[in-house]
Amino acid sequence: MLTKLLEILRTISEVIARNEDSHVVLSQIVDILADNLQVEVCSVYVYDEGNDELVLTATHGLNRESVGDVRMKPGDGLSGTSFQQRRIFNLSNPEQHPQFKYFKTTGEERYKSFLSVPLTVGGKCVGILVIQRVQEQRFDPSIIDMVKSLSTQLANLILNARMLKDLARDESGQPKPETPSIEQVMLRGIAANYGITKGRCFILESRESFQDITHDTHGNKDKEMKLFEDAIELTKKQTLELEKQALSMISEADASIFYVHLLFLEDRSLMDKIRNEIIENDHSVEFSIKLLYMEYLRRFSRLDDQVFRERVSDFKDMMLRLLESVKILRGAKTEIRKKLFDGEKLVLVAEELLPSDLIRLPVDRIAGIITEKGGVTAHVAVLAKALDFPALMGVKQLMKNIHDGDEVILDCHAELMYIRPGPSIISHFDELISTGQQIEAEPDSDPALTTDNHEIILRANISLICETSLLDKFGAQGIGLYRTEFLYMIRDYLPSEEDQYNVFSRIFKEANGDDITIRVLDAGADKPLPYINIPKEDNPALGFRGIRLLLARQDIFKTQLRAILRAGALGKLRLLFPMISTVEEMVQVRQVLAEVETELHEKNIEHTEEYKIGMMLEVPSAIFAVEKLLEDVDYISIGSNDLLQYTFASDRGNEMVAEYFDVLHPIFLGILKHIGDILAKHPDKSLALCGEMAGNVLAIPFIIGAGIHDLSMTPRLIPAVKKTVRQLNLAECRKMLEEAIKLNTPEAVKSMVKQTLTDKGINNFS
Repeated sequence: MLTKLLEILRTISEVIARNEDSHVVLSQIVDILADNLQVEVCSVYVYDEGNDELVLTATHGLNRESVGDVRMKPGDGLSGTSFQQRRIFNLSNPEQHPQFKYFKTTGEERYKSFLSVPLTVGGKCVGILVIQRVQEQRFDPSIIDMVKSLSTQLANLILNARMLKDLARDESGQPKPETPSIEQVMLRGIAANYGITKGRCFILESRESFQDITHDTHGNKDKEMKLFEDAIELTKKQTLELEKQALSMISEADASIFYVHLLFLEDRSLMDKIRNEIIENDHSVEFSIKLLYMEYLRRFSRLDDQVFRERVSDFKDMMLRLLESVKILRGAKTEIRKKLFDGEKLVLVAEELLPSDLIRLPVDRIAGIITEKGGVTAHVAVLAKALDFPALMGVKQLMKNIHDGDEVILDCHAELMYIRPGPSIISHFDELISTGQQIEAEPDSDPALTTDNHEIILRANISLICETSLLDKFGAQGIGLYRTEFLYMIRDYLPSEEDQYNVFSRIFKEANGDDITIRVLDAGADKPLPYINIPKEDNPALGFRGIRLLLARQDIFKTQLRAILRAGALGKLRLLFPMISTVEEMVQVRQVLAEVETELHEKNIEHTEEYKIGMMLEVPSAIFAVEKLLEDVDYISIGSNDLLQYTFASDRGNEMVAEYFDVLHPIFLGILKHIGDILAKHPDKSLALCGEMAGNVLAIPFIIGAGIHDLSMTPRLIPAVKKTVRQLNLAECRKMLEEAIKLNTPEAVKSMVKQTLTDKGINNFS
């Protein structure tokens, strides 16, 4: 065999010496290999980094016209899977394998044996070598060993060709497409937590190590199995330590994130798949873990529900820590890089941030978080909120535009980030940040009074227990909106009545006797709960969400109401029901509420009987039923985000229709005035407003002018709103609203209000 191998290598070397064109060389090499290995097909697939594709680059035996046309993503088909997993496939009847994918143009249907070998050099996989033959039989080990030996030569050839191509491009003076810009860059994302911050970029190196694991076998099943079982126990211990560490920083409900990781580790069927690979296929622990990870990664990607798809980060987190445990037990040292820039606050940047990454970092040095992947329902987003870091998720093209050490400004109110900002941007945000720090250092607990002594109540929107500490910090008068859906979103199961009661009761205890507005579960649309099994909808924003879901699932509804009413005995409760669109819905809500109260009475369970009932006005149909709806509620809270969205048929997350999503549109301001005029006839009822509009300084005069004197917003925005209120009087706000409604565009409204506020010395608006 050695003589044969040396002969093939010498022939290949001669071909390389005679030709400069790598495509010609590869074409001749596959002919040489097919002849010497006595196979009908020999093909080379080269990885195209720019397009993230494997490309059929040379072939002997397949249709030559398919060269350059056959392309597949890593993980697609047998060749793509072999590349992605760095795994050798040696198969008879390959069409029976679940990963098999047929390419019509190749003419490969008659070949019944298949061998793929990754072309790896320097830890980098650059392509795949595939040989096939008509005979229905797996290839002999001697052939596999020979192909593996030849694969390094081919990998070097491909790598050198790519390097020469890059060098030629440099000599021509043309920059590489992937060269990041050194100029100021502004990128947009989705705010997982609000705030403005500045710091030096700290790029967290990925712990993603699956790509470095190659196809490997072992010679001792007992030894490998013991290593795996020990790794599971070590990972469980580490998970419990992470949970303990999380508990020291955040509330118990938030730390339940790591409970999901334990569930993965204790899932017998999941771990048995790894055991089977070790026992039945003689694979190493590392490669067995990789195979399971790749399989479940594909399963997660096929799930319809966004929340379930985002749970893949928890699965990845757990599997990476399991892999780290194996390395530790084999004697290797593993740790997260902790390079810090001297004395500066860091903006943590990562392609993907996992929950345990965040917990294990020195959080006192972190000023903010930015990630390219992930959404606001991901567990790391919940942690960012709990730790009160400004956080921006899902920032496209982030890693291509940023370097370690770059200065970064993060404006989560506008959902923007600035990389290497210019002097004018820095000056603008330095002033905002300085003002914010001064406000935090000197909390203003005095009420927000207009110049003619009318009080505007400013409450806080919160989602987590830990946010109650922000009430005093920013001068909030209680909680105007506690979103209970986070209790459900951070779990992969329905929280029990006791789970919810424990959280609600803690909120009342920490609110110092102020009013607490608890909105019942508002799930569906952009806040799906996969374990409730809501059918897939073409337009979920107009579908089975909010109160519609709760009235259909009264088991969930009643459980939550019992927990809220029980906790309400500890303070001042305001109940709030979302997505009310008809009078009939509110009547049904009152009936369910009465049934729950009766049940609590019959069982002698302590609960509040003195509370206020409110509804969210966010569906236009409810505007025309306000008079009747007031018969069943004590107050109305306008949900400005959804009401604006439904009024203009404008998805607030769709940039193509963003021009329609503007709270300062004269039509929308007219709607607010109409609602305010109706409520003015009912002095025993109150009118509130929550949503982004409540924290918009430019909107404050119009809100007050509409007769809305109860606002709820992100806590950080309260000081700026309070400052604005104190410069206004009720009469001029009414007059400004009347004038704004007569205008035609939001731009005209903005111009008018900016001039008025600037004349009063108010310029804390963007």
